[in-house]
Amino acid sequence: MTDTDLLADFTRLVEAEGEFCLQVAVVTWPGPSRPTVVWTTFRRWKRPPTPERLAAAQQKALTVPRYFRTCEMCGERNNAGHMHDRRMCQGCAEQHLGVVY
Repeated sequence: MTDTDLLADFTRLVEAEGEFCLQVAVVTWPGPSRPTVVWTTFRRWKRPPTPERLAAAQQKALTVPRYFRTCEMCGERNNAGHMHDRRMCQGCAEQHLGVVY
């Protein structure tokens, strides 16, 4: 997945309680093979953000380990919920460690 794909799939701009909020999705796993998405607010604005401000906030979110991490094996950035651990993505864990998801 490219950074553009990650931002399209895992970020959204919502209006709530008179503010504009950039939210980031984190995938959680309450049970095997049952991923769920939890949306958390990353940035808030009183007025709609300019496209430049929104893009800058999204780029910043990509660097926050709570939301996204880069696999040390394949070099791909992933949603934190799609990581096997802090350093390896689920795909690499399947391929190299024999883990089944």
